[in-house]
Amino acid sequence: MSKNENGHAKNIANANLLCSHITDLGAKYNPSNPKLLLTNLQSIYNSAFTSQEAVNNSVAPYSLAVDNREKLFTPVSKKITKLRKMYKATEGVSQAQLEDFMTIARKLKGVRKVKPVATTDTEEEQKQNSVSQMGYDIRTNNYDQLISLLQNTPNYNPNETEYQVATLQQEKNQMLQATQAVADTFIPLNAARSLRNNTVYNSDDNLIDTFNKAKDYLFTILESNSSEYKAISGIKFKKA
Repeated sequence: MSKNENGHAKNIANANLLCSHITDLGAKYNPSNPKLLLTNLQSIYNSAFTSQEAVNNSVAPYSLAVDNREKLFTPVSKKITKLRKMYKATEGVSQAQLEDFMTIARKLKGVRKVKPVATTDTEEEQKQNSVSQMGYDIRTNNYDQLISLLQNTPNYNPNETEYQVATLQQEKNQMLQATQAVADTFIPLNAARSLRNNTVYNSDDNLIDTFNKAKDYLFTILESNSSEYKAISGIKFKKA
């Protein structure tokens, strides 16, 4: 789980902790604002807890899909270097053909992995994923172009299985499948995060704002030198 996900979980855990302190206060906790009643606070906490669990359950499949895709794409640059030598050693390959090979190879090697920025903005998260997805789609398309070049080179027929067109086509298909798996697992994860973010941060009666208001009320009924006041003041609710 990322540091950002831990921040969400901390806010939710603190909501449960504040509810426990309020429970201990009993009848002394009696706000006029119905949204600050313990029953409502507990309901918000339960919704947030459930939504975070849904995120947690969706993270692993997505992370595994991303890792699997990266595992497939990482060796590409090194393989392209060897393919170039194999292509250069092919009888009849002209300098123009070799330059065509290198044009595609540079595109394949030029893509840099961009680490997404942690955000609670669902639209921004979708945009980041879309950009990442596009990068891998383009690399796969370039790999396909390279395969086509080899396929249309009359004397390109290496004995080594790893450089044969059929092997490269299989690798391309694996790339396509891996990228699709990332897309398929991102959809439920993004939906779960959207619901969690709405509950904790974005709705009119979100957890952060409501529980901070509950703290404000608590500070009006507790003495600043009391143990309860000091304990509650240490419970923080922060926007991610």
